Amino acid sequence: MQCSRDKIMKTLIVFIGSTIAGDDTAGYVIYNKLRNKLSVRVKYAGTDLFKLYGFYRGEEKLIIVDAVYGADDIIHFMGEEIFNLEGKSENIHFVSAIEALKILKETMKKFPQEIHIVGIPAKRMDRITYDKEMIDKAIKKIMEII
Repeated sequence: MQCSRDKIMKTLIVFIGSTIAGDDTAGYVIYNKLRNKLSVRVKYAGTDLFKLYGFYRGEEKLIIVDAVYGADDIIHFMGEEIFNLEGKSENIHFVSAIEALKILKETMKKFPQEIHIVGIPAKRMDRITYDKEMIDKAIKKIMEII
């Protein structure tokens, strides 16, 4: 996407996910596939989206990549529709990514102009159920957004 000044938007991609917990590894797997292949900044935040506060350097576009339980296919949310999603936490120790993003938007001095969430379908924490085709589909969506 181009800015009005005819320059390419500065982009940060933040990958969320576990390194060991079944389908929650999808973000980490994609991070490892893309981290040295893109001309944009990429960061892995583990399972803590609040790390965005330390990663953010004024980029205009933010792409968050994470596993999403309940999705059947790759999902893509953008802009204000993200902040209208209901992201309820299971308990105080696990704040949902949507709730974390809402808190960050309110507390950060500067926040990205354009925000995207790319979700990879997740079904199990004890084993991986996604396949290479689903990972490739997520990568294709990320590349379209960049």
